[in-house]
Amino acid sequence: MYLAADRTLNLIDQALPHGTDSASMRAAIREAFAGNAPVEHIATRARTTIAGVLAVIDEMYAEPAAC
Repeated sequence: MYLAADRTLNLIDQALPHGTDSASMRAAIREAFAGNAPVEHIATRARTTIAGVLAVIDEMYAEPAAC
């Protein structure tokens, strides 16, 4: 695994005390995905499912709501 991906997975470990649905956890998941960490590793570290990780990643690409 690449060093950058490993570093981003450590961010997930640091966000765990804040809860699995916290803003810091979602940010850590997005950072790990952007750092090319495997989705399976992200899910394991975040103690969630792959579908949960993909839902957070989908938030990155969601269209902003029209006002």
